[in-house]
Amino acid sequence: MMQKIFLCFLLGLGMLYAEVRVPKPWNPGFFDGGKNPAERADVFRLGLLWTEPMEDVDYQVLGFAAEWGNARYYSGISFESVFLDSLYRSENFGLDLSFSTLHWTWGAGGSAAVQIVPGEASWWEWNVRVGCAFRVQKFGGGVWGTYPGNGFEKSLTAHAFWMPGESFQSGMLFLMRQKREPLWIFQERFGLGLLALEGSLAFPGPKVGIGLHFQLKNWGAGVGIHRDSDYMNSKMVEIDFQSHKKESKFRENTK
Repeated sequence: MMQKIFLCFLLGLGMLYAEVRVPKPWNPGFFDGGKNPAERADVFRLGLLWTEPMEDVDYQVLGFAAEWGNARYYSGISFESVFLDSLYRSENFGLDLSFSTLHWTWGAGGSAAVQIVPGEASWWEWNVRVGCAFRVQKFGGGVWGTYPGNGFEKSLTAHAFWMPGESFQSGMLFLMRQKREPLWIFQERFGLGLLALEGSLAFPGPKVGIGLHFQLKNWGAGVGIHRDSDYMNSKMVEIDFQSHKKESKFRENTK
């Protein structure tokens, strides 16, 4: 009986921590409110991150992400390992593919995660995402939906961005999740020479994210702090590499 109670506790704990999501390495100040697979980026980029959410708890996330794109096609992959002491582990995988015309981008992607309670149980969760996005001069927007295979929530997200120049980006995401109240996420990014300051604010919560990213030629590094009134306080550090391609540093960002 006690073993079953302990297993149920671990399963519930695993489901709680499975909801923890981290931003891509090159966006340390943004929340991952789900990602629109319809993205364009004329760049090749690799990144690693390490984050330690929650104080006084042995809980860590190690992550890797890569993306490649040109004027017509984009692909991105991600991987995160989550460790909670020796009680729980999660391995998370993501893949996105998209193609673009003059103003529109269409994409599809998916995520899969294996949740592991060592010596007790393991189970898979997965979902599929489809979306579209547009970009006209200084404005961009899009919409995408998440369709769960199991475990994940069904959701619908819309976003809009304003990018008046190379040194400023402002945007908003509206996320509707199954059986939960809608979530508003506001994002800002300012360029200061080699530095970029990022910030995100989400309601209800509130959830606050602040990040600083430094870019010198091909190499970049960043730090971020996320504060959540519910249960999550995290700190992250990252390093990334990108090729020299003609790419706006402040493109639509839905990560």
